[in-house]
Amino acid sequence: MGRPDARYACAVALLILLQPRVVLGDALDDLIGSVEDVVNQVADRATEAFRTRFPAVAACECSRHACDGDLGASSTCRQELGDSELCPGCTGQKIDFNNSFVLTPPSTDPNRLEPGVKDSICTFRGMDDVFAEAKDEFGIRAWTYIATTDGVMRTWPGHAMERGDDVPSGEREEELGNCKSYDPRLRPWYVAATSGPKDVVLVIDTSGSMLTADGELFGDFRSRWQITKEAILALLGTFGISDYINLVEFNSKVKVLVADNLFQAREQEIALLRDEVGNIEPLGGTDFRLGMEAGFDLLINATRRSVEDEEPTSSRCQKVILFLTDGEDCTTTDSKCSMPVAENETGVDSVLQFIEKKQTELEAVGSQRAHLFTFSFGFEADDEIPKEMACANEGAWSRILPGDDPLVKMNAYTSYLASRRGQSDVIWSRTYDDAFGLGTVVTAAKPVYSPMTSTGEQGGLIGVVGHDVRIEDFNKRAPGFQVVIGRFISRGVQCIPIEFSGCDLQLLRGEDAQCPEIYDDAKCYFFEATGDYYMSPEAPLLDFSGAEAYCKERGGFLAEIEEELEENLLSGIASNAGSWLGLTYSDEVSEWIWTNSGRVESDRSDVWTVLSNPTGRAPMTCATIDRRGILRNVRPEDCDVKTRFICEFVGPNLPTGCTENDTIRVNDEYEYNVRPLSTCRPEEESLRDATAVSPAAKNLTNEIVICPLAEPKSTAEVRCCDDCKL
Repeated sequence: MGRPDARYACAVALLILLQPRVVLGDALDDLIGSVEDVVNQVADRATEAFRTRFPAVAACECSRHACDGDLGASSTCRQELGDSELCPGCTGQKIDFNNSFVLTPPSTDPNRLEPGVKDSICTFRGMDDVFAEAKDEFGIRAWTYIATTDGVMRTWPGHAMERGDDVPSGEREEELGNCKSYDPRLRPWYVAATSGPKDVVLVIDTSGSMLTADGELFGDFRSRWQITKEAILALLGTFGISDYINLVEFNSKVKVLVADNLFQAREQEIALLRDEVGNIEPLGGTDFRLGMEAGFDLLINATRRSVEDEEPTSSRCQKVILFLTDGEDCTTTDSKCSMPVAENETGVDSVLQFIEKKQTELEAVGSQRAHLFTFSFGFEADDEIPKEMACANEGAWSRILPGDDPLVKMNAYTSYLASRRGQSDVIWSRTYDDAFGLGTVVTAAKPVYSPMTSTGEQGGLIGVVGHDVRIEDFNKRAPGFQVVIGRFISRGVQCIPIEFSGCDLQLLRGEDAQCPEIYDDAKCYFFEATGDYYMSPEAPLLDFSGAEAYCKERGGFLAEIEEELEENLLSGIASNAGSWLGLTYSDEVSEWIWTNSGRVESDRSDVWTVLSNPTGRAPMTCATIDRRGILRNVRPEDCDVKTRFICEFVGPNLPTGCTENDTIRVNDEYEYNVRPLSTCRPEEESLRDATAVSPAAKNLTNEIVICPLAEPKSTAEVRCCDDCKL
């Protein structure tokens, strides 16, 4: 249950940021410092526990699950944490001060635990002593915990989770006796600690196609918009007090949902934004540039105002745009666009160049470039432009399919920001309602990382430790607690510059979403892996026959893909909208044939884009390769279209027109701008080794990891004192 009066007081208090800074007294500093000391102490112990986890996991003893029906010592009524909102009108609550309890990730069957979940539970099984010893100046008045990247949460003191009829039907875990589902990775304190302060704009496609339902075969009859709306509403709850946010909806038109600026992620603004999201009615077409223009203008204006007017309109830190679409942009269809596409410019290029123009404007006002994270919703959603948008703007792309949780997919951007926050200090969340019944709280949290890798890279994110403080406790100790909130914000705004190495983003993107190399301009390219030379001239733009003749006149042929590695290399010199390859459909044999070698390419080959329909139906009887990735980036094209092309010349001799001075050699000595995953194996293996699941975890039985669950009981039976009359 919420406490509207407390949340309103907090919201009003946050306005202190607009006033001159108030000097805090030493006593108040000590109070805040004592909370941060607890977090640092627990974080240090968690880091050491992870480093030495192998023997601890092998000797694992079972942990109580917070959804159990028999919780041992927690059957004792205690007063230390005060009353619980789960037991209205009752004094005290049942809590176990001898043991921490665990929660498993949503939809996890405790009888079928994954090795990674077992490892997380057992790694931190021995944390109870540090939980009990690490006390702030409030005493023991709230929870201390650690949550891992795989969704396991260990909380002290141990307490039962809400369950049964007290939980809405859509939030229950059937495998756990209808216990309330809980994912710590989506809580404000976790996101604040892992991603730090940021400006985030959600740019959401609300065209008419969003009313389509894709999940009937899975028993889900909700439309794409219903699913997206639920994810957005939940995503809004993940932002912290150091974040500045807004949302843009676009179709054939565009609308900024609240005001014309970014606003601090406080309770009242988030509530207003949620109301606006609820009023959206999808209709019309799809115009990517309209949405991106509004999104970038929000970032530009917020940065300018924060610099020139010293207004709190921006975090002055990471800039992120989350872009979701379920269709194709108007530049690639017959639909009318709000902005023209220049002559001799493709639709893909017009979108990418427009975004680059807005990035330049953003940098001109003193900001870093924005990271673009793009999502294609559904089987039919375009992946060409969204993928290339992400690749060109230090982001990542993902497809959301029926059965996927779009909230988890969209919130994954925080893992990119988290990968470079290994040196961050304690950060404070915004105020929020505690999911475990303590009312309005604020959390001090800190990310925990594995040790440095063998290649000298920062270790991977393990999870987040947190320590809650009840707002009512701060009010009692510091009646002028408005100043405390100001101090929270100042401590939370710790901007750590994020610079990714050549492999960092590729490792985070994964196999399906990795981006092609960005080669420097050159007349010719030599790929040592194939032993051949290649040309990819920017001009002239030619149809297939003209391109084929151009290559033959110079002693070559339109490039062919003989193996996966060659497709990877060719994608790096391909144009955004696609370059001709020597692949055509033969009506005589009803097959796709490589024109130089005569090899057949199956219409089920992995070279074709996901949405391709390579049936050879006229006029789509030729093929191009584009930059949407390093695999599955070949598609059928009308042979009469004029576009760029790639010529291939058999080595070892330089082809006519090429010299050593204007040839880039891609060999073992070549320094990549965007390294392919195939060259990142040492870093990948090193990071994997640093965060590897303990060998013993795979052989642990479920009963050794989680104590066998007793028969389910109601919330009142496991959490409320026995003399409580509900």
